[in-house]
Amino acid sequence: MKNNNADDQMKRLPFFQCFKKNIGTIHKLCPSYIPIAVVFTFMERAMPFLYMILGAQIVDMLVNRADKEKILMVAAIMVGGRLLMELIRCAAMQLLQMNWQLVSHRKNRDIGSKAMRMDYDILERNSTLELIAQADGNTDKMGGMGEYLLATLDLFGAVLSCIGAVVTMAGLFLVTPYHGEGAVYGFFASPLSYVLLLSLLAASIYIGSKCEAKQGQMRYDCDQIEVKQKRIYWFFFYLINNYSMGKDIRIFKMFDVIQRKGMEARYNIENAQKQMIRDSAKIGAWAYLAHNIFIVAVYSYVGIKAIYGMITIGEVTKYISAITLLQTQVSVVFSHIIRINTQNIYLESYNELMEVKNEKYDGTLPVEKRFDNEYELEFRNVSFHYPNNDRLVLKNVSFQLKMGRKLAIVGANGAGKTTFIKLLCRLYDPTEGEILLNGIDIRKYDYNEYIRLFSIVFQDYKIFSFSLAENVAAGPEFDRDKVIKSLQDAGIYERVKNMQSGIDTKLLKDQQDGDEEGIEISGGEKQKIALARALYRDAPMVILDEPTSALDPIAEQDIYTRFNDMVAEKTAVFISHRMSSCRFCDEIVVFDEGQIVQNGTHEKLVADAGGVYSRMWEAQAQYYV
Repeated sequence: MKNNNADDQMKRLPFFQCFKKNIGTIHKLCPSYIPIAVVFTFMERAMPFLYMILGAQIVDMLVNRADKEKILMVAAIMVGGRLLMELIRCAAMQLLQMNWQLVSHRKNRDIGSKAMRMDYDILERNSTLELIAQADGNTDKMGGMGEYLLATLDLFGAVLSCIGAVVTMAGLFLVTPYHGEGAVYGFFASPLSYVLLLSLLAASIYIGSKCEAKQGQMRYDCDQIEVKQKRIYWFFFYLINNYSMGKDIRIFKMFDVIQRKGMEARYNIENAQKQMIRDSAKIGAWAYLAHNIFIVAVYSYVGIKAIYGMITIGEVTKYISAITLLQTQVSVVFSHIIRINTQNIYLESYNELMEVKNEKYDGTLPVEKRFDNEYELEFRNVSFHYPNNDRLVLKNVSFQLKMGRKLAIVGANGAGKTTFIKLLCRLYDPTEGEILLNGIDIRKYDYNEYIRLFSIVFQDYKIFSFSLAENVAAGPEFDRDKVIKSLQDAGIYERVKNMQSGIDTKLLKDQQDGDEEGIEISGGEKQKIALARALYRDAPMVILDEPTSALDPIAEQDIYTRFNDMVAEKTAVFISHRMSSCRFCDEIVVFDEGQIVQNGTHEKLVADAGGVYSRMWEAQAQYYV
C-alpha cells in the first residue's frame, strides 16, 4: 500500500491528472453540484465589474453634467442588474450548501462501503486502518471536496477577472501626449512608470504565492499529525463514553490512566496546531507587507495621474478598482493553484482507498444446490501465516470434514482453531495447500455462493442497535415466524415474549433514534441471539466459536441437550475450551501448535492417556463429572 508522505504524493501524480480525477469524483458523488457551483461563481465574479464600469460612467456623467434621464437609466441598469444577479447568486448559494452536504455525506458513505467490501485480511492490516482514517480525515480538511470544486471554479473566475481587469485598466497605460512640465509629469507620462508599477505587482504576487505555498505545506504536515493522533484520542474518548465499559473503569479506577493517554494525544494535536499557527503567522506577515506596499503604490500612481489631468475623476475610481482587482485576482490564481495542489494531496488518500483492489481470487463456479446437504470439504496440506508475520499458525494440516456430523475442535489458546475456521470461511486464503469443496478448490467458487454454506457465531460476535428481529435476520426484511422459531431453538424466546415490543424490541442504548430507548441484555442473552441468527440463516453448516462461554451451567446443559434438534441434519463445528461440549460430538479434532495431533471420538481420545485431549479432560473433569 502506498506511502502517504506529502512529498511522495506530490510526485506521484501530475497536477492535472489529480485535478481531473478529483473533479470526476465530485461529479460522481453529486452531478448537480458542478453546474450550480458554476452559476454561483459566475455571479460572484460578474457583479464587481458591473459596479466598476457603470459606476465610473455615472461619476463622469455627473462631472460633465450629462442629461439626468441618461444618468438615471444607467443607474437603474446598474441597480437592477445587481439585484437580479444577487437573487440568482443567493438561490445558487442555497442549492450549493445542500449539495455540499450531499458530497460530504456520500463521500463518507463510499468510505464506509469500501471498508465493508474489502477482503477481511486487507481490512485487518494496520496500513489499511491508517489509510481509512486518513481518507476520512483528510477529505474534510480545507473545506473538503465541496471547497475543492469552489476553489477550482474560483481559479477560473479569477483568470477571467484578471482578463477583465487588464481590459478595464488598459487606458491607464496609454502613453500620454506631453502637455505638462517637470520631471514628475514626464515620468508618469512615460512607459517607465507603468513598468515599475507592474514590477511591484509581480513582486507582490510572487511573495504572496511563495508564502501561500509554505503555509499550505505547514497546514498539511500539521493535519497529518492530527489525523494520526486523533485516531488515538478518539479511541480513549470512546472508552470514557462507552457505558458498557463503565463498570470496569469505575471498579478498577481506570479513569486517570485512560484520560492521561487520551490527553497525551490531544496535547500532541494542540502543540502541532500552535506551532503551525506561529510559523504561518510569521510567513503571512511578509505577504501582508508586500500586498500593502503595492496598494500604496497604486493609489499614489493613479492619484498623481489624476492631479496632472491625465485621467478623469471617474477613471480614478475605475482604475484603482481595476488595478486592485488585478492584484488580488492574480494572487488568487496563484493561491488557488497552490491550494488545489495541496488539496490534491489531501484527497489522494481517498483516491488511494477507492483504488485498493481485493486480492482474494473470486471464482465464478456456482455451488451445487443439494437438498441433502451432502457436501465434501477437505483441507489438503494447508499451511498459513498472517500477513507481515512469518510464523506459521497452521502447519501442513490435512483433514476431511464429514457432512451431517458434529465436529468439535479443541486445543490451547493459539493452537490454530479459529484460524482453521477463518480459512474454511475464506476470510483468508491458505499460504500453502488447498481447501476443497466437492473436490474443487474453494477459490474457484463464487464467494457469495460459497459463504452461504455457513452460519457462524464467532467468539467476538456483535449484537447491533437494531430491533431484535433485525439482529436475528441480519437485515430489515425478515420472516417473523422464522425469527420466532430461531429464538425458540436458541432457548431465548420466553425472555423475548416478556419484552415490551416482543421481537420488535430495540436492543442496546447507543444508537437508538429520538426518545426510543433500547434495552440492555445480558452476555448470555446476547450469545443466544447470536446463535438464533446463525440458525435463521438455515445454512448447511453451523460453526460455533465458544458457543456457550457466556452461559451458566444450566443454560449450557439446556443448549447441548437440545442441540441435535437445533441443527437437525446439518453439519456442526464447535470450537470450545470446555471439554463437556465434546461429549455431544461425533468427532473431535485436537490442535496443538498449528497441527492436528489427535482426532476421534471422546471415548477414544480419553483412553489415550498420554494424549493432549486426555490431559485437557483430566484438568477440567472436576467441573463437570
